Amino acid sequence: MASDRRLFFLLQRAARAAMGRANEVMIEALGVSSSQLATLAYLAKRPRSTLTDVANLFDLNKSGVSSMITRLERAGLVKREPSPRDGRASLLSLTAKGEAVRAESVPLIRRATAEMTEGFTSAEVEVIYRFLSAIIEKCAGAEEEP
Repeated sequence: MASDRRLFFLLQRAARAAMGRANEVMIEALGVSSSQLATLAYLAKRPRSTLTDVANLFDLNKSGVSSMITRLERAGLVKREPSPRDGRASLLSLTAKGEAVRAESVPLIRRATAEMTEGFTSAEVEVIYRFLSAIIEKCAGAEEEP
């Protein structure tokens, strides 16, 4: 059992380790990072979202997200179209290729989640989910995407 009792330190290290591993798996198998994949999943559920919507998902500024969207667009995974309500905004949607990559990711994500939670009972995994969700709710004060 871990002897380090510094919660913030452990949360930060766990997040970096988990995201690093997810990036390795996703880039190797699909050619996209976990953040790019999260964007594809978001756009699959919410087509015609804006850069602001995606930026809010990651709690990032629009310029950082704009670069990611440009890379996804160049890869043929996302398309932009002008917003009919705001001439400065673009609406983002998945392409057929983007949907295919998102669909291919589902078993990879399930496998990675199973590996990460291996050795824990289903009750313990539920506590982990409840704990992390409570931190998000208490600290971010906003409802996050699943």
